[in-house]
Amino acid sequence: MERNVARIFESLLVVVVLISIGLGVTWIDDRQLATTPGQSSAPGSPWLPDQQATRPGDPFFASTPAPEAILPNAELAPTNTTPTPPEPEITSTPGNLGNPEVATPVAVNLQVDESMLDARDAPLLQQAPNTINVLLLGTDASADSHYARTDTIIVVSINPSYPSVSMLSFPRDLQVRLPDGAQDRINTVMQRGYLSQYPGGGAPYLALVLRKNFGIKIDHFIRVDFAGLIKAVDTLGGIDVLVECELHDTFPDKESPTGKTDLDVYPGKVTLNGKQALWYARSRWSTTDFDRARRQQKVLRALFRKAREGNMLQNALGLYGEFRNSIETDLGPTDLIPFIDIARRLSSDDIKSRVITWPIVRSYQRADGASVLIPTDKTIAFIAEALAPPAGNQAQIRPAVEVYNGSSRPDMELVAAERLAWEGFQVIGLGKIPDDRFSQTQIIDYSTTRKGSPIARLQDIFRVPQRNVIGQPDPSSPSAARIILGEDYDSCPNTANIAGEVKLEPAGEQINVTPAP
Repeated sequence: MERNVARIFESLLVVVVLISIGLGVTWIDDRQLATTPGQSSAPGSPWLPDQQATRPGDPFFASTPAPEAILPNAELAPTNTTPTPPEPEITSTPGNLGNPEVATPVAVNLQVDESMLDARDAPLLQQAPNTINVLLLGTDASADSHYARTDTIIVVSINPSYPSVSMLSFPRDLQVRLPDGAQDRINTVMQRGYLSQYPGGGAPYLALVLRKNFGIKIDHFIRVDFAGLIKAVDTLGGIDVLVECELHDTFPDKESPTGKTDLDVYPGKVTLNGKQALWYARSRWSTTDFDRARRQQKVLRALFRKAREGNMLQNALGLYGEFRNSIETDLGPTDLIPFIDIARRLSSDDIKSRVITWPIVRSYQRADGASVLIPTDKTIAFIAEALAPPAGNQAQIRPAVEVYNGSSRPDMELVAAERLAWEGFQVIGLGKIPDDRFSQTQIIDYSTTRKGSPIARLQDIFRVPQRNVIGQPDPSSPSAARIILGEDYDSCPNTANIAGEVKLEPAGEQINVTPAP
């Protein structure tokens, strides 16, 4: 019996490993893990190919930026400056990953003492019943885990009833109010929690700050480092990433004769090994922190797709054998039980991803000269929408669309379909047009009424002028529209402002979500 219990626990941990990879977890050297005292937490028309419709997959990921110098507290002063420019990359190597012992959960209390809040703080975010909020944290393995900056902060809301997963990335330069009245970047909060000897350390302190500033109740946390991502990708035999934007960068590489390796990727389906996936996810050269967060999530989507292609459990066991001692978390055996059921029932359409960008936040310059981001009056509404289940509001229906590639560039239909899935569309037709070439992207409008029509949103996403929207009303069509990608299709979105395209409830109102039937 004891052996059977142990095997069940290991199987559940395998699921957490896969969910962690799929939702943004990287890994931390087991020698750096630090257990903090406290209490255990509570869980809280044109040509149509004769092809079967496919539904592209989805999930998400985040790795860790390089650390930065500690800046003092300062009052905010408005400016038009942009976030902190790119810093040198710091590489790290995997630690001792071969220890056969199962990691022991860290006992901490993440429940917020409401007496520490005041009238200025955000009200508790209203979420669907039984929602579990997991805090995913990434730090630099080259630094002490207590004092490293937490440059990857992701809140993952898991709704077992739907089931669904919603993931929200916070920019590291976001300025937040602290319990002692000070203000600083969110990536310093865990460090401050340890330094101030807050009960339980950095994770409970960050949970308090998220509750205080944004009303988010945190149930569990997973703290990891990016070093194991290379091994995770290589264990799966590499991944195919659907690249939206051209990217060029150079990274330190001890295995290269020159000590460095160039990474050059172009829009389309790109196969990456472990190192390349890490570099693609971490690059900051000529891009913003917002864009990097989106690329990280594209890597996660690729990991999720690859894990589902073969025997998921077999792949998971390989990962588990490498990484089971490399996670710092408060999750214990009882807490893990819901995850295995979610993993069995979860589909790609039930995974949602959001990144906080402009104009949901604004740029400011502190008195010490540091460039930071501060919340706006839209931030809470955006967070409420981001953490709600995909189409969890029963009044909201995913529009069905078809995507066909009429350009000479391969795999553009796959790239476009993944973008549509991010935007809440259901892609029911996907393929290529083998003979004809279209110079311009077209939208075939099958809708019979303007009410609820997705055409305007599709025009924004694909930058299609009204003259290239062809009306063909068809009440029997299973899709609202068909997009035919032309040679002019630009797959690279404006990632710095993409949060501003999300439709929000009126200011001051939260989205009251209920599980879908």
